[in-house]
Amino acid sequence: MFCFHHAGGQGTAFLGWQKRLGARAEVIPVRLPPPEDVSAETADGSGMSMTLVVASLDHELGPMLRRPFLFYGHSMGALVAYHLTRLRQSRGRPLPERLLIGAYPAPHLPHRLAHCTHLPDEDLLALLPPHPAGHSRLLRQAPGLATATAARLRLHLGLCDSAAPAAPNPAQHTGHGSPQGRSEPLRCPVDVFTGISDPLVTDAEAAAWRHHTRAGCRIHRIPGGHFFTRETPESRAAFFDRLCTVLAGPSEWAVGASGPLPVTVAS
Repeated sequence: MFCFHHAGGQGTAFLGWQKRLGARAEVIPVRLPPPEDVSAETADGSGMSMTLVVASLDHELGPMLRRPFLFYGHSMGALVAYHLTRLRQSRGRPLPERLLIGAYPAPHLPHRLAHCTHLPDEDLLALLPPHPAGHSRLLRQAPGLATATAARLRLHLGLCDSAAPAAPNPAQHTGHGSPQGRSEPLRCPVDVFTGISDPLVTDAEAAAWRHHTRAGCRIHRIPGGHFFTRETPESRAAFFDRLCTVLAGPSEWAVGASGPLPVTVAS
């Protein structure tokens, strides 16, 4: 299972996942650009594009994607995983057995932090939801850390802004962006994990992912906010319990003729 981290984050976001999942899946964190030592001077949000990033990822990960695999992306990472899946589909390459989406609205909808890369560091960081590691407090106490974090966040948000809008189907294409925006729905199932109290993603925005696959989509409502994967013991347990069920196999998640049904994890 290849894991793509949130904006401003790193692969360390997935520490402890292997222990939680055991033999159900091999957890492989994907290191997304920019490099960890990015400076504020180069972090204007215009240095990367989604097209270039996913093409590079497809090249680098390609040799490892010849056996069955999964993609999990959290927040920005969900958008990266989605566009990488679309690219591989357009090239006739193997797709993930399931695309696992965490804490991100459907790709034809704007995200809450869209077009914010111009904001000063302090204002940009103030838009972030509470982080389970107490980063808000640390950033206030360490100006240097705040500057570096804002630099990475700005570049990652710029990456999201660069993504071509993905219309739910070709008939609804708006004409914006590249021809990739007219791609057909994915041919792999999609599972969407969304925090019940996430200030950045509504239930409707999470459910709208169903328009982007023809292989079935399930919605999993997890107690917690944007970082439900590590926010509280309750949210962590609910997320990993549900993820383990999803990983158990497709037979447990067969989609009937009437279409996929939402799955709810009670708070």
